[in-house]
Amino acid sequence: MIFQNIKFCISFFTILITFILGFESVAHSKTFELRKVSDTNALCNNGKVANYWLAKQETDKWLIQLEGGGSGWPAKYFKDRDFYLKSPASKKSIGDSAIAKQFYELGYNVIWIHYCSSDLYGGNHMNSIDGKEVPFKGRLIVKSIIDEHAKALSQAQDIIIAGTSAGAYGVTLNLDLLSYFNNVRLILDGIWRDDFQKSAEVEKPEWFNQTDDWVPYLLGKMPDHCEGDFYKNCWVDKKILDKYDIKNAFIIMNYGDPYNFVNKDSQKEKFVSAFKSDALYFGGGFSVDAKKFNLRGSVKWGHALLTESKYYKKKIDGESLHSLIGQWVNHKKPIHIRY
Repeated sequence: MIFQNIKFCISFFTILITFILGFESVAHSKTFELRKVSDTNALCNNGKVANYWLAKQETDKWLIQLEGGGSGWPAKYFKDRDFYLKSPASKKSIGDSAIAKQFYELGYNVIWIHYCSSDLYGGNHMNSIDGKEVPFKGRLIVKSIIDEHAKALSQAQDIIIAGTSAGAYGVTLNLDLLSYFNNVRLILDGIWRDDFQKSAEVEKPEWFNQTDDWVPYLLGKMPDHCEGDFYKNCWVDKKILDKYDIKNAFIIMNYGDPYNFVNKDSQKEKFVSAFKSDALYFGGGFSVDAKKFNLRGSVKWGHALLTESKYYKKKIDGESLHSLIGQWVNHKKPIHIRY
């Protein structure tokens, strides 16, 4: 989710305000502790030290969640981003996280990373915006949190890393750090690039060919494992998961999602076929015609589904993401495709 338009900003922040004012949140149970990151150089856009939510219990199983929230490219959009997406979280600003609640109830420790760097969790640099030096330190934030919990993670029997939208990019941009541990599984929500989406047959959005603009702005110097080519080596696709020997993943990409490159009914069948192939390969997947089934998501249709309970638990032909991921956690291989 690199290119943001006004419609997206309005949709996202309407949902965000609803979270803050009205939704039952995980925090209401006082389960989650708000912690500053250990590296004082790991800053949010506003220059304050980043923080994250932590729920600990006596277990050797972990969920690490990277929340979504678009990006700050180009600079004109960064200036309009909500304070919540540029600043450390406050206890009052915690919203709903259906997946965090589910995994805590399943007996997992939960690290819920607050997104305040506007850089797909991939930067470690400064940007000059309106004459002011603005930290874009997402990768350093992730590294600091991982380093802080490295001992426990190295002893874990199960580590599940869930990224939504910008957080899905955050997973691949930090997969060299995250895949260091054993027993790593992934949940990738709202961004997935199958072979058909990547093919020349599918028209790409305007920002796709603007890597000379958005890459240095968002990422500074790309992480080394990208080897200087984001689309070749750091995209959210089968290739990078294979590179890091990730064999088990649950992927989510719906027709109707504005960040799905396929948006023509005539191409729907080929998209479904390509997605199904990847879901079978990794052992889990969810893809529906989101508008047909009225699955709105945080951005309609069907984008970013792990956060709000009403979408995470919405049943389509008897199954919800909540139930499917519950099966997948227990090493079943659920694939739910409905068109």
